[in-house]
Amino acid sequence: MRGFLIALLLLLLAGPAWAQGSAELRGRVVDAETGQPVPNAQVGVAGNRLGTSTNVDGIFTLNIPPAYQHEPLEVALLGYRKYTQALPPLPGPGLLIRLQISPAALGEVTVTSSVMGIIRAAVARIPRNYPMRPARLTGFYREAENVLGDSSQYQYFAEGLLTVYQAGYQHPGDDGAVEIRESRKVELRAPGTADHNWYGGPFVPHQLDFVHRRAAFINPAHFRDYDYRLLPQTTFRGRPVYVIAFAPKPGRAARANFAGRLFIEENSYAFLRAEWHRTPAGLRHESQVAVAIEERASRADYQPYAGRWYLKSAWHRTQGRPRLGNKAPISVLVEYLTTGIDTAQGLRPGYAARAQYRDVYLENPVPYDSTFWQRQTTLVPPAAVQQALRRAAAPVPAAAGAPGPVAGAPAAPAAPVRRPSRLRYGYLVGGWPVAVAGGAVQAGFAPAGSGFQALGSAELRAQSTTYWYGFSYEYNAVGGWWLRLGSRSGFEPLGGSGWEGGLAYERNLNPRRRPIFARSGLTYFRQSVGRDLGPYHNPDAGLRVAGTAFKADEIGLTLQTTTGALQPKLGLGVELSHHLELVADAGYLLFPRTRTQLALDERSGFWLSRSAATLDLPAADATLRVNGQPATGAPWQPGRLTFGFGLLYRPR
Repeated sequence: MRGFLIALLLLLLAGPAWAQGSAELRGRVVDAETGQPVPNAQVGVAGNRLGTSTNVDGIFTLNIPPAYQHEPLEVALLGYRKYTQALPPLPGPGLLIRLQISPAALGEVTVTSSVMGIIRAAVARIPRNYPMRPARLTGFYREAENVLGDSSQYQYFAEGLLTVYQAGYQHPGDDGAVEIRESRKVELRAPGTADHNWYGGPFVPHQLDFVHRRAAFINPAHFRDYDYRLLPQTTFRGRPVYVIAFAPKPGRAARANFAGRLFIEENSYAFLRAEWHRTPAGLRHESQVAVAIEERASRADYQPYAGRWYLKSAWHRTQGRPRLGNKAPISVLVEYLTTGIDTAQGLRPGYAARAQYRDVYLENPVPYDSTFWQRQTTLVPPAAVQQALRRAAAPVPAAAGAPGPVAGAPAAPAAPVRRPSRLRYGYLVGGWPVAVAGGAVQAGFAPAGSGFQALGSAELRAQSTTYWYGFSYEYNAVGGWWLRLGSRSGFEPLGGSGWEGGLAYERNLNPRRRPIFARSGLTYFRQSVGRDLGPYHNPDAGLRVAGTAFKADEIGLTLQTTTGALQPKLGLGVELSHHLELVADAGYLLFPRTRTQLALDERSGFWLSRSAATLDLPAADATLRVNGQPATGAPWQPGRLTFGFGLLYRPR
């Protein structure tokens, strides 16, 4: 079955069918002198409104709607002369395009200002060179993981079509939004292979847009941390381009995390490209738990359109070794390619449509649609990748006469959509009305026939509420029904512990936007509230309290009330992300039963083996006085209302 699905993907990768009205342009770009393939060349029509890039083999495909089939074709790359020709009749045979090296690219540096002056001028001209209005980019995305050095051992191969919403370049702190319109995935992991759960890949159009984000190596606040030097010039579209190398200054390595090269057009001072990698100091800042990161390298290119420069492509490679299981080094490659630019429709998608940075791409719920992919421009996978997928799809030799695969079978999802985890958990804080009048309390315990004696006192301050913190586990049994179990601990001066467990129901009141949940439930509530009266020395190795043996040298004494009740609850939840939900609940205690107790607990010895016991008051060996008068109950009264709020985390 896996081989069949891979074969379907290969069919689409190798050549999508022509959608009605659109035509596919194929071609190969090579160096005119050497005949070698030219990768990463920018291929565009209609002034780059539509476009693609060549792969490592110099191959490209571009779907062209009828409205653009009479526009000129342009091919451009740093160091080469721009190539322009009229589009041939479509559909038709593939083009062979020979790019000629620009003579200026072989020349020496012509310096009209200092290297720092060039970079400062380029940063200052960002508002003139890049769009100040929001834009919507259509882009192709690819993510793949393989064993380093062995292109045949792919763990997975995933692609998608993204809509990237970019804020104006005057807002470097605004990361825009990403919508995954379509996706297709093939998982090739052997059974038992670790899943490293890479996330954030579809956000490379934002994360690697170093101009928009004002990356550290072009940020004036960090200029003092980097050394910059001019390299021999090159050209782009016939115009001279500065090439500037950057690296950490001596003694500043701890503050400078990157090294690489910048490409800046001489006339306009526009950033055309950057290539960079993390330095050893930068790698130490990485926090991937499952993989020890050994390299992170990135590249971003820009293209001109309508008088401004827009992101054309982004490339990112991560290499490392898994911390657990098979320690063979792995490589994860992420690529993004802008295939369309729309400056008239910059509105962001709603919450429900937006991808989130912490989402694992392989787990995205977007369904697979083979018809959709037949009319899209994609980045042609390298021949080595196609060969690896063919090997993975090769069928096991069958007996003579066994039926082969059926040609033209309908496409199906190459990888199943993974459901979110049924478990979620989180921290909560809350309160419980407990009326304390204030005054003095004294409690003692002296069991007959024992040398142990405890007599403690405390001053109580008037208060109306006691507060607690806790941890909650919830399991999604079916639909909106959840099994809930939580623990609580009280804050001093009235501490204590408790738990609750039961059934809850959650319903989304806002299904088309950010989810807002109505929450209800019924739990059993149990909570103690008490005042610590101190530790006491225990000279009696044979002490027993309520049938429990106490052998520790030090025993604590606490006056407490313990309440048990049924608790109906109502509340609201708001989804902050696909993983986090902010919740607030209120409860009411039905049929509460409260007891006053003396609690004893061992406070020395190994903590896992310490004993504890409680005595319900009044008891024969215990005394209790409140404000100097004998009493049978604690001087505080628990109420019936409860409230709490917190964050719940749900793995995906």
